[in-house]
Amino acid sequence: MNLTKLPDDEFVMLDANIFIYALQQQSQQCIQLLRRCAEEQVIGYIADNILAEVMHTLMIAEARDNNWITSANPARQLSEQPKRVMALLRYEGFLRDLLNMGLRLESLQREDFISALALQRQSGLLTNDALMVAMAMRLRIKSIASADQAFRRVKGIVHYAPDDL
Repeated sequence: MNLTKLPDDEFVMLDANIFIYALQQQSQQCIQLLRRCAEEQVIGYIADNILAEVMHTLMIAEARDNNWITSANPARQLSEQPKRVMALLRYEGFLRDLLNMGLRLESLQREDFISALALQRQSGLLTNDALMVAMAMRLRIKSIASADQAFRRVKGIVHYAPDDL
């Protein structure tokens, strides 16, 4: 379903790509969804591992924008340059803004890992996606916002995706 169809007052798990497309100004629908979350028109949830993925992706993107990394393994190249990691500022501001926008940050629990294994067998989801669905199910959240079409394969979840990419 289109991201703009997400009803008001809906509880929704947000995937990392929603944040990345919004912060990189690639999707007005993702920007609008984050605005709706900030205004509590919808109740946005993010798993701690997804927030870590967003943080890492933004850090690598900033280092690339600064032309500090060029290799096929950017994380390794950047890890070998600790002074440059310390100099990254833009991603830190983005992350602080995300933390202050009123999203509900949830931690993974042991049962989520066990549930994720079954979800992977049933739906073929990759690890972070399966963990996000497992957490959503534990929290009784039926909606997931993601540009990743893999969530369409999950029974009992309503998948909302941007179509302006």
